[in-house]
Amino acid sequence: MILLKRLAAVFWLLSLFLTHPCFAATITTDDQQIQTLAASPQWHRLLHYEPGFSGHRVESQVDDARFFLAADGKHNPVAELKATLAAFYAALTEPGEEQLNQHAMCRFPARWQFLHEQLKLPLPPLTQQQCPEFNQWMNTLKPHSISLIFASSYLNSPSSMFGHTFLRVDPANVETGSTWLSYAINFGAELNSDDNSLLYAYKGLFGGYPGFFSVIRYYEKIKEYSRIENRDLWEYNLNLTPAETRTMISHLWEL
Repeated sequence: MILLKRLAAVFWLLSLFLTHPCFAATITTDDQQIQTLAASPQWHRLLHYEPGFSGHRVESQVDDARFFLAADGKHNPVAELKATLAAFYAALTEPGEEQLNQHAMCRFPARWQFLHEQLKLPLPPLTQQQCPEFNQWMNTLKPHSISLIFASSYLNSPSSMFGHTFLRVDPANVETGSTWLSYAINFGAELNSDDNSLLYAYKGLFGGYPGFFSVIRYYEKIKEYSRIENRDLWEYNLNLTPAETRTMISHLWEL
């Protein structure tokens, strides 16, 4: 039985090459349209572009080089958009699950959704239905609605003196179950235990610590804030449609 499953997986992977051309598709787009789209607020939000110190050059707040497909993508929205389009239609170099997961279609689903809607792009050789890790991520979270959670202040911790916010992702059937089994999305700093109080305050105020996202069960957050630290949790349901919720979670995957 295991052998049959492995053979089926091999044939499925090979079908990506047998049913699609092994070269990138030709994309016909107007350069002015590309320029306009690259300057749009939606594209800037997807890439987290903010005005630089000079006010003329933008800079992405994302520091991870893997987030960009163009060499100067951190500062160049047009180059990043063009590189993203080319990457979506790039052929797989060899079969394998890891190759699928590293393809731009699987790494940047929110970018594809935005560009596909704006440019009416033809379907590329690889579709999101063929992305193992991304599909597993979406099937695990089952995003249908999102709530903003505010944890009250905690005076025993300097980083929590003003409270803390995070998101909770709920499935469609959350009303019939319990939000405790939903997933919490948290963004926090990776602290250095060797830093003294002065250095901790300086880095904390001026962004000296790297930030990262984490996804855990909501009941873990309840245990951390309510039971251990005795903090109140306030829940605010966001007025997002299921489609908008899915887009948000797809973008979180990109980060």
